[in-house]
Amino acid sequence: MPRITDFLSRFRPAGAPGAGRAAVPADRQRDRQSELGPLLAALDGPGAECAELVAAAQRDAEQIVAAARTEASTMVAAARRRAADVVAELLQQAVSTAETEAASIVAAGAADAAAIAERTRQRLPALAERAVALLRDLGEEGTTA
Repeated sequence: MPRITDFLSRFRPAGAPGAGRAAVPADRQRDRQSELGPLLAALDGPGAECAELVAAAQRDAEQIVAAARTEASTMVAAARRRAADVVAELLQQAVSTAETEAASIVAAGAADAAAIAERTRQRLPALAERAVALLRDLGEEGTTA
């Protein structure tokens, strides 16, 4: 059931009929500026401080990057020197190994040559007798023919 106030609210005065009242429109922009102006002015100080902090952080970051680049260059140079030392050491080891193998091969060749010389010394008298015998046989065949 509707209440009496609901019924009576239909008959509220709506103003006088005819031309409306003359009024100045509300300036929302000025209202916002007057309301937010002091607040934004109060933020100018922290904003400037923030900009200074950002600039200082950028300077610090640039210094850190420069130091890191210098350290990296030093590390690369040290690594290159160490690599050159390692290569020289490995090369010396390879040369030493090759010299050892070459000496072993020469020694084996000398032993083989000595063995061949000994066999030659042992077989030479028999071969010489055989050659002399063949020459005698040829000489005898030539005189009989």
